[in-house]
Amino acid sequence: SVVGMSSRLAAAVTCGIMRIQTELGVRGPVAEIGTFEGRFFIAMAHALATDETALGIDLFDWPNPEVIDRFHANCEKHGVPASRRVTWKADSRTLDATETLAKVGGHRVRLFHIDGEHSRHALTRDLTLATAVLAPEGVIVLDDMLHPGYPTLMVAVQHYLETHPDMCVLC
Repeated sequence: SVVGMSSRLAAAVTCGIMRIQTELGVRGPVAEIGTFEGRFFIAMAHALATDETALGIDLFDWPNPEVIDRFHANCEKHGVPASRRVTWKADSRTLDATETLAKVGGHRVRLFHIDGEHSRHALTRDLTLATAVLAPEGVIVLDDMLHPGYPTLMVAVQHYLETHPDMCVLC
């Protein structure tokens, strides 16, 4: 019932990856750029252990400034209390690893979902941030990679994979 574009399939796959991480002993927070009203964020938060937190990063200015209030209300309504989440009203393109890690208590992020501004430049910057805070066993989940409205996102991903040979495409 939360407004957003993410699908049940995307949430199920991502939360399945988180379940596998947990079974393998991978622990830590999750982070999301482009939280909007919380649809995907809430699903990820429910896949966390009780002592793990979720970090939501967004400008929280579209379609109006009240979107942050709707985000908080949706989280509360759907069982993600303030004690389990960190809301960060910020432009991800200006953030660095040190301040991002500080937001999650210095813990490396085990899963980073990127659904921010859909431009090549912004995705490149978001991938740089995600990589800098990612745990060794971490996963980066990208939104809208094959959407025909955003053809340059794949160019950013291809460049990223060429410059980060230790990373690979999972699915």
